[in-house]
Amino acid sequence: MREKLSIEQSEDFLVRLMRHEGAKRAPDGSHVAYRCPAGALTIGYGHNLDANPIEGLDALSVISEARAREILIADAAVFAAALDEEIPWWRRLNAPRQAVLLDMAFNMGAEGLLKFGNTLRAAREMRWKDARDGMLASKWAGQVGRRASELAEQMMTGEWQG
Repeated sequence: MREKLSIEQSEDFLVRLMRHEGAKRAPDGSHVAYRCPAGALTIGYGHNLDANPIEGLDALSVISEARAREILIADAAVFAAALDEEIPWWRRLNAPRQAVLLDMAFNMGAEGLLKFGNTLRAAREMRWKDARDGMLASKWAGQVGRRASELAEQMMTGEWQG
């Protein structure tokens, strides 16, 4: 019997997060460092090198897909640990709903997610429509567009979207 992977290691989660985060690639498919819209030096799938430097990586760096994925998994684990600390009940949600909260934390930081007090309360109380509506009524939803719509639907239905 296979051991069940935690959400931050789940392929269902990772492929969606990679799509949401996007990446800047060289013609050969490798990942190149770039400045994100907020101005942060970024590499791979949304890794902020300014906030979280990685030895040997800078503005001229190029990394493989495998290395980008390693960094993504490590980053997801950091955000999952932050959620474990701040809102431990999140692990009791089903996998698609856990993925919503982890994706949001990855996108705006755990601190940003924690500002969604009403949405988190609704999710904890399994009031899925209220959680969805809170997500869609946020400034964040206006900033990330389709990502928010997809994640809100996933929170509502408890089923993988996209």
